[in-house]
Amino acid sequence: MQRNKITKRRLVQFAAVVLVLAFGIVAWSVIRTIREIPEAYAAWDTGTLLTTYLDQNDGKWPSGWDDLATVIDDNEPMLFSRSNEDGEQISNEEYITKLQSMVDVDWTYFPVPGNAASPVTRVDGGAFRTVWVGAEPNEMVRSFIAHQAEIQDGG
Repeated sequence: MQRNKITKRRLVQFAAVVLVLAFGIVAWSVIRTIREIPEAYAAWDTGTLLTTYLDQNDGKWPSGWDDLATVIDDNEPMLFSRSNEDGEQISNEEYITKLQSMVDVDWTYFPVPGNAASPVTRVDGGAFRTVWVGAEPNEMVRSFIAHQAEIQDGG
């Protein structure tokens, strides 16, 4: 009987430890994702700006953030929104600075079909860990380039 109580007690302790660990892992994952949401929006907006720039400049790749700033349209705000933490609109310059702080662009990228390079990365050079479906900036750029090539080829 004594052995049964010890076994049950250990089983309950083990289950409690497993639950605490599981909760901790889930909480850490949720917190990390929430922290990365602004970066995901910045990546999406950068992809949008790049494809807009390519569209408006006959497929020419921008040479820097100043080029991208030329395609910001006040009538069509980006999803990441040109707003600060209080929801107040910020200038285009502040918006570009905000994007620069979260996203890095390879300004030497050659925009041709089949180029599998990733011109848009996190500031540390890594891949984005959190992105919206259909809004990964490198996929956006490659898809746009492929689509434009199909149009030019008459497809």
